[in-house]
Amino acid sequence: MAEETDGIEEALEGQIRVLVTAAGQVGERIARAREAALRRAQAASEQEARELQSRLAAEQRAARTELGNVHRSDWWDRATPEQIGHTYQVARAWANEDPEAVRAEQRMRDELRTRYGVDVNNAGADPEAVRQAVQRELDRAERDRVNADAERSRVEQENAEAQRLMSQADQDDRRAEEARSAVAHEPDPEERIRAAAEAEQREAYADRARQDGRTQYDSAERREGTARDLEAKGINHDVIATRMRADISQGKPATEAVKNAGKTKAPEARKAAHGRDTQMQHTGLGR
Repeated sequence: MAEETDGIEEALEGQIRVLVTAAGQVGERIARAREAALRRAQAASEQEARELQSRLAAEQRAARTELGNVHRSDWWDRATPEQIGHTYQVARAWANEDPEAVRAEQRMRDELRTRYGVDVNNAGADPEAVRQAVQRELDRAERDRVNADAERSRVEQENAEAQRLMSQADQDDRRAEEARSAVAHEPDPEERIRAAAEAEQREAYADRARQDGRTQYDSAERREGTARDLEAKGINHDVIATRMRADISQGKPATEAVKNAGKTKAPEARKAAHGRDTQMQHTGLGR
């Protein structure tokens, strides 16, 4: 039994040597790629640079959350080699910019030496195994990037559609208000009836469009729930941060904030239209 246990421990130690060595290399590549992307964005435009800096700030916050784990003994007791490798990769990726990453990296070096006898500076990992591990991680990172881009595009499309719907709702509100004004001032009884029906219909259109717009925007609570679900599935924090960064928008669209707050509805318009709503629902008032 003792020999079997020793064999398992040696295999675990060897796996950690490979993953930590690969993680250090990948983390340094990520850091260089981030610096290059920031330089390109700054050369392109101030807006592009600000947007990238905002996304990087979100990634850094997520990284700090993950790196905070390494200061807890219970995390080390449960962490898998893959988790250790990924967290070390995150530490190396941010070590040139964030003192918290430097602290986390040093703590990981100490724990790896104490728990597994692994010296990060001279891990002694098999070079071919390291090369394969690096390639797997780079392939995974590329898949995550593609998925994040697709998610960001989806959210942008949803937000654009939400803006369109809210704009349409405001337009229908204005037309309903014009129709209500006609009800109040139009001398022709038949014209007043027609205007009342139009006001009722436009209000229904506006309500439906505004509700659809709100649905497109989603709520902050739903987004937080999504992040928790992704964490529960074991998806790493960088991927979650990328998705949430793409998915973040205001809790409600700007057009909603300035929506006609003081709009009043003429009781006589609704009363006049009520009995004729079905009859006049389709009088050429298409949206």
